[in-house]
Amino acid sequence: MKLTDVYFKTCPVKKFTNYRNLGYKYKVVRIPALKDSVTSRQHNTEEAPCVNEMTRMMDCWKRTDFNQAICGKEASVFMACMAAAEAEAKVSKERADKGLPNKGSSLLPSNQVNQLLAKYPQPTKSNFKD
Repeated sequence: MKLTDVYFKTCPVKKFTNYRNLGYKYKVVRIPALKDSVTSRQHNTEEAPCVNEMTRMMDCWKRTDFNQAICGKEASVFMACMAAAEAEAKVSKERADKGLPNKGSSLLPSNQVNQLLAKYPQPTKSNFKD
């Protein structure tokens, strides 16, 4: 015989006791509404660009005892990758200055979010009943 069987035989179980009225009303401590503005911050998920190309170039240098002439192809690939990464960063910065989201991002810039929040202000505490 299990212990639960003994317990249930000695004291009857009342159903739905967890739904009973506890005798107090929920008090709103903090208003469940958004603020009317958001802080401006940039999402810095900066990863080092061209890590694979740099690793290949350094590996080539190590194999050839740091001979620049033999590893010219790897160095040129690394430099081309860095130039492309810098151009992409420049475009991203220009888009951020104009207030546009980055490519592939669904997040709005903070100034646009502030404009939307100003257009539709949040309710005040007087709208809530205690």
